[in-house]
Amino acid sequence: MAEPIVHIGFPKTASTWFQRSFYPHVRSPRYVDRDRVNAAFLEGNALEFDAERARATLGLAAGEAGILCEEGLCGYLHNGGVDGHVARGVAEQISQALPDARIVIMIRAQPRIIVSAYQQYVRAGGTYPARRYLFPQDYLIGPNAVTYKQPRFSLDFFAYSHLIECYEQLFGQDKVHVFLFEEFQKGGLDFMRRFADRLSLEVDWPAISLAPRLASYSTALAYLARFFNLFTARSVLDKRHLIHLPGWYWLRRRILEALNRSRLFGKSPDLDQLVGAPAARWIANYFVADNQRLVERRLLPLAEHGYPLVNLADAERPRIGEWRRRLVP
Repeated sequence: MAEPIVHIGFPKTASTWFQRSFYPHVRSPRYVDRDRVNAAFLEGNALEFDAERARATLGLAAGEAGILCEEGLCGYLHNGGVDGHVARGVAEQISQALPDARIVIMIRAQPRIIVSAYQQYVRAGGTYPARRYLFPQDYLIGPNAVTYKQPRFSLDFFAYSHLIECYEQLFGQDKVHVFLFEEFQKGGLDFMRRFADRLSLEVDWPAISLAPRLASYSTALAYLARFFNLFTARSVLDKRHLIHLPGWYWLRRRILEALNRSRLFGKSPDLDQLVGAPAARWIANYFVADNQRLVERRLLPLAEHGYPLVNLADAERPRIGEWRRRLVP
């Protein structure tokens, strides 16, 4: 029987490019539209999940493999997968519906993916500065500070070994394929040909375009975007707004993307520029042990691509005073 391929993310590792520019041009297996994937695994009550119904929703015939690609399968970027509850629950559903699946996981060096996550938050309507977004628990009190009551961004979302090992337990280590976003960035079509060979994909290569979809905002443009976002209630939860202007969300998106394409605002910041050097070093240190575990278990060349593997000195976690914390809504 043919083996389905389930590409679960991570977010900010070119999942949209795979969905729009690569998998639709794979001749075999057939690409399954992400709306069907969402309906099968992410929508509805998880306690009522039925594996046969999920397969029917995907539209896969008996013995048909299919390619699924949806970054939400590993959890939503801006709520950290609710401390892994979403990721584990979805993984178990996939194992019930597609027990012979091969799993594709694309990871990215944490200092860069965290910058990209914040940029996506701003792009989607966020209004808070980077430190407030990355360390929300420091600014919230009571039920708002408890993740299972009010989910927010979580650094733990990017401790990759936990999710990888979860899928290994369900499908077997040989069925879980881990790729580095940095090798995709640098390798281009050569990387994609190796990717296709590893997964036994038949690809219409002349139809493949590596043109990037969206460039990250610069620091100056992110400030402007945050101001614009004060006038729309959409679309992220962890934000504030002064007034909701109907239609403004899409209009300000068009304005910001036009300004971004003009390149008048400079390039995207690195993590040091976003949160300050001491905090950036602390964040890097936070992932060292997990990355070392990946190197040991998976022999991934993380050191070549900027993944934190050695603890840095003079690292300081951002803190705010108690008085300020209580003033934040």
